[in-house]
Amino acid sequence: MAWNIVGSSPSAPASPVSVTLHLGAHKTASTHLQKALSAQREALAGVGCAYYGPERLRRDLKLPSLDRPLRGVQRKIEPLRAALAEDTQPRLLLSDENILGETRPPSLAQGGQLYPQAEMRLAKLLAALELEGVTVALALRDPLGLIVSGWGHQHLAGRPISFEDYCADVVPDALRWSELAVRLRAVDGVSNVLIWRHEEYSALLPEILQRLTGGSCDPPSGLDAPLLTGPSARAMQVATQIRVKRPDLDYKHALRRAMRQFPRGSDWPAPQPFASAIQEKIRVCYAEDWVELQKMARVTCLTAR
Repeated sequence: MAWNIVGSSPSAPASPVSVTLHLGAHKTASTHLQKALSAQREALAGVGCAYYGPERLRRDLKLPSLDRPLRGVQRKIEPLRAALAEDTQPRLLLSDENILGETRPPSLAQGGQLYPQAEMRLAKLLAALELEGVTVALALRDPLGLIVSGWGHQHLAGRPISFEDYCADVVPDALRWSELAVRLRAVDGVSNVLIWRHEEYSALLPEILQRLTGGSCDPPSGLDAPLLTGPSARAMQVATQIRVKRPDLDYKHALRRAMRQFPRGSDWPAPQPFASAIQEKIRVCYAEDWVELQKMARVTCLTAR
């Protein structure tokens, strides 16, 4: 899993080190995983692994938008290049799900593709940093769950949108993670792809942490459950009603108020716009897709035993 920063840039490290890019995906407990890694940052540094989470990449090192042309990315990414060049740890772990794209179509999904721009965005990042031999780590989940959760995220962000409009250009039963894995694997600079399923995240967390950090990280205490819970279907409905009565109230605040009254759980389930027949069809496709992923070269699948 070794990688090199090649080329003649004066900010490039002189010797090979190991690097892993954790790319999410969105809505797969990425924030929980990042919190676990952040809690162990000092311990990781003590055993040779430097962790760069989204807070440092976005806020401190100003990771640029990967939608811009490569030349612009190369210019804007210099703070990150410099930080990596100065880092003396033999193993680097970078984590930011926004490298893949955003939580709304067409960035999240379009037609029958998940993250249709992912390989272009990843290629720009690796080219701008002149990275080779990189391990890409990615969590998967039932595509319908991803879409519905992404829709709820738009509401949490204060961008209410009908479900029909949200996924108007998406073909849910055509979405395959194996298709995305093929594209990511083909990017210049990618050595292999490490994947696991969100549905097995809790059981796999110790192994995930060990794989990402080189076997030097244990799950910290106090992080027993995912951190971000989306709205219940009832809360989304009530938030709209609150806005009718209080048009001066920001939708985000209205939804938060409704979520406190109707928290998602067994009493107030998450929204599910898809019919049961579609849900079952996608579950079968998702299971078959996982089997295909396990057959792929340069793809490592973690499975709970």
